[in-house]
Amino acid sequence: CAFEVAADHLPRQSLPLFIAQRNALFDHRSHSLLDHRAQIGKIDHTEPLDLLTIAPSYTNAIVRGGGVPVVAAPCELEDIPDLLHGMDGLILSGGRDMDPDLYGQENTDSERALRELDEFDMALMGEAIRQEIPILGICRGIQVANVARGGDLRQEVLAEGSVAHPTYPEMIARSGPKAHRHEVALVAGSRLAAMYGNVDTIIVNSLHHQAIGRPAEGATVSATAIDGTVEAIEDPAIDLIAVQWHPEQLPDSGGDVLFANLVERARSRATMTP
Repeated sequence: CAFEVAADHLPRQSLPLFIAQRNALFDHRSHSLLDHRAQIGKIDHTEPLDLLTIAPSYTNAIVRGGGVPVVAAPCELEDIPDLLHGMDGLILSGGRDMDPDLYGQENTDSERALRELDEFDMALMGEAIRQEIPILGICRGIQVANVARGGDLRQEVLAEGSVAHPTYPEMIARSGPKAHRHEVALVAGSRLAAMYGNVDTIIVNSLHHQAIGRPAEGATVSATAIDGTVEAIEDPAIDLIAVQWHPEQLPDSGGDVLFANLVERARSRATMTP
């Protein structure tokens, strides 16, 4: 999400966002969930960060979907299983570019990558899969999900410009990056299409300059832009749905369905987990 980062003068990193379905606060999970909110705080970076943030649009979207958001800062990798204990869902949120070395490429267009955070997010996803926790990836989150499973990225999708992904100067000359919208085509039969009522296309925002290149093994493309850019993937085997746009910023344009769906998946997991 380079456009959001570029607007800030302080380096920052988005936080992982967990979700517990609302009833979980009143059963045996609640004590564990609240304990882990208090225990988070061990951060080990070779490059200090001035801000660790999560936009309230994420947490508000979870609440509207019937869930309880829990925000967590990065911890030691060996503590991730404890961090996820008692959580029923995981959102991999937007943030900075990933280190292209992680997917076998030289750095040609990646900015402000922080390897430690990439490794944390990928380990977090791996543990969520091990614990069978449903995952929603957003913007950087779809890229983390793809790289973690062996896929790669396109480091720059704005260079040539297109209707869906015009160059940055073109967006500035119009209404600005945050106001840019474009159409994506949903793949019939996908879980994503079902969420949106099996329509053919939807309108999304576009706050990214990178995108999925080669999808990871097991991942199915469920949405594409008119220029062919992969806009969403899913993998039922690991309960993953991930999108390149920012649905939390589109509450009046169908964005909330992704959060409501995650809450429902989280609720299903909670009822099945002893």
